[in-house]
Amino acid sequence: MSTRRALAALLALVASRARATETASFLTIGPGGRGIAMGSAYAALTDGADSLYWNPAGLARMEKAEVMADDAELPQSERINDVFVSSPTKHGSFAAGATYFSQAGIDGRNALGQPTGSFGASDGAGMLGWALKTNLVDFGASVKYIRSHIASTEASDFAFDLGAKRAIGPLELGATVRNLGPGMRFLSETDDLPLRLDFGAAWRFEGGHALTAEIDDGPHGAGWTEGVGGEAQALKGVFFRAGYASSSSISGGDGFNAISGLTFGFGLRQPRWSLDYAAAPMGELGSAQRFSAAYRW
Repeated sequence: MSTRRALAALLALVASRARATETASFLTIGPGGRGIAMGSAYAALTDGADSLYWNPAGLARMEKAEVMADDAELPQSERINDVFVSSPTKHGSFAAGATYFSQAGIDGRNALGQPTGSFGASDGAGMLGWALKTNLVDFGASVKYIRSHIASTEASDFAFDLGAKRAIGPLELGATVRNLGPGMRFLSETDDLPLRLDFGAAWRFEGGHALTAEIDDGPHGAGWTEGVGGEAQALKGVFFRAGYASSSSISGGDGFNAISGLTFGFGLRQPRWSLDYAAAPMGELGSAQRFSAAYRW
């Protein structure tokens, strides 16, 4: 592929996958069925291995080692897979994770708008994190290596996440800074990573129920988004969840897809394992479905 054709394809793809000047927008797709089912309002409530994404401070009070993996089918033939592993130690909790995002062939065009055939695109990230609990506030941090591939062009970058959590009785507060990094350079074009500032609160009720709310800011042009959600333990270890995420509220669609913005799901949780499912209608784009499983020891 010539430089001109690659640049034209790259600019078209970036425009379709991120708002403003952001790139690597797959970094805004959260893992795990539990958090997605509750409107992605999860910075204050997260407490498993996938805290490495949502809020690394959520790793601090884990009592068992855990491995979690998930698979998500997204609109427009896109797919994302995650795996996380975490372990508490006397020096804090440590975690590692990986994310892989792929999509079907993309129709390429040259500078004149003429078809040039299809090409592939994929993104990936590897993460390492650490968290420490204290009497006042729990802290967490992570570093991630990001790599994007579009046709014959590749770019890579490093980014950092920082998080904090505080529990005050049944109230839990969480704050994160995600994807703090210099930006990715494709050819002669450099775009910002999807920096996010998240602020959340959750209330845990007796009986295993919870309500949660969160606001997120994308200062590089994505703007503010909101999410609310909750889960109810219908039977011991059986949870039903619902929420609303303004980030997935897209007009159009019919039937189930028309109620975009709402999220639904359920989960099964036992001392050593858990299974979770989430569905999110996204208007004219279709819907996203996610399955996740975790094992603890």
